Amino acid sequence: MIREKNREGKLFYNFDLESFVPKDHILREIDRAVDFDFIRDKVKHLYSNTGKPAIDPVVLVKMLFVGYLYNIKSERQLEKDFQVNLAYKWFIKYDIDEPIPDHSAISQTRRRKFSQSTIFQDVFDQIVMRCMELHLLDGETILTDSTHIKADAAMKSLKPVVEYLNALDTSAQTDTPKNETHRSTTDPDSRIMHRPGKPGGLHYLEHRSLDKSGFITDVFVTPGNASDHLSYVDRLLRQQDRFGFTIRNTVADKGYGYFSVYHELNKRNIRAFIPMKRPAKTSPIEFSQSDFTYNELRDEYICPDGKRLHRRTKIHGNGVNQAYVYAGKKESCGRCSLRDKCTADKSGAVKTLQISVYDKDVSRQLSKKGSSEWRRMMKTRKCVAEGSFADARKNHGLSRARMRGIGKVQEQCLMTAVVQNIKKMIRGMKTKKPIAMELSAFFKIQSIFMSEAAAY
Repeated sequence: MIREKNREGKLFYNFDLESFVPKDHILREIDRAVDFDFIRDKVKHLYSNTGKPAIDPVVLVKMLFVGYLYNIKSERQLEKDFQVNLAYKWFIKYDIDEPIPDHSAISQTRRRKFSQSTIFQDVFDQIVMRCMELHLLDGETILTDSTHIKADAAMKSLKPVVEYLNALDTSAQTDTPKNETHRSTTDPDSRIMHRPGKPGGLHYLEHRSLDKSGFITDVFVTPGNASDHLSYVDRLLRQQDRFGFTIRNTVADKGYGYFSVYHELNKRNIRAFIPMKRPAKTSPIEFSQSDFTYNELRDEYICPDGKRLHRRTKIHGNGVNQAYVYAGKKESCGRCSLRDKCTADKSGAVKTLQISVYDKDVSRQLSKKGSSEWRRMMKTRKCVAEGSFADARKNHGLSRARMRGIGKVQEQCLMTAVVQNIKKMIRGMKTKKPIAMELSAFFKIQSIFMSEAAAY
């Protein structure tokens, strides 16, 4: 006999939510590893002591955390998922029949209260310090890279700024949009990004620093057209002050390779594994600065033909552009047989060199370039940083901004980093060893793969 199943309701249910959440569920592991109760103290000044009790801010932050963990982009969808997912309810300590906060309550609290605080930065910092307590990172070697994030705005939203229109005639409407002349009416903080091999359009840039173990130690968002190096040293110093790091090595790509960066790192006795960002050649001349020999005793440069270039003046400017000018003598340069290889100027002008005031700092920091240590550091940065960005884009939706405005994009990047750090923390707690120890295995596997590919 077949017993037909129906939906007859019971008057009483013997229901224990705890038993419906698997013992190995990731939210259980997170609950054991991280205590989110500190959030209340961080935001209590935003809440009144009278009136109807507000939704617990710990609950709201946990709900947002789950949204980033499982890449739930809509707060409306987040509410629906919490209504039916028992593990989610268990994570925020709600009973099965307890109503879930409305999506509008989540949104309004985030925009009206949380935006007036540093709560998302505080959560990120707390997780980093928790990882330090577990000895999963040490902060001695910091790897830095940036990635573009597509803004939630289309190119057609670009309009000429008022000042630009006032200075030109009506034909300005048809000009090619530029960051200097146009702004998006949808997301004014975003900027047009033009990078070789990168998609065009309105973007932000996320600058991310990581410990060599792969834990994210800093997140900073700038408009898409911002130079990588502008806040680099300041963000390193913030990590030292906030987490007590003793930074000995920094690793980054040539986007951070500026004179002022080498100078500031050299002052603090921090070794920089950062390639120099060389300006593009403007003329087809053969000789470069490296072909001129510096005589420190006489403070002069010797050209390939043996002529001397003496220091004449100093160019004052910002930290990047300050330089000393060295020049040859007119009678020497005018009849030099190597003139065509030295300068493209045909008017008889003497050869000049502009040497940055930070040239010695650059030389010291780049002295390691080409060594086995330099190659190892570059390989580690590429593996760790690019792997972290790939995980953020593929699994947590960081390829595109969910919200508009640089502050809200910063929130998205911070919460994504929190999720990634906690995932890695759980792994580290299971293995009982720093994740950095896994890198050697990665490089070994990579070497085997490349050998097999070459043989094939």
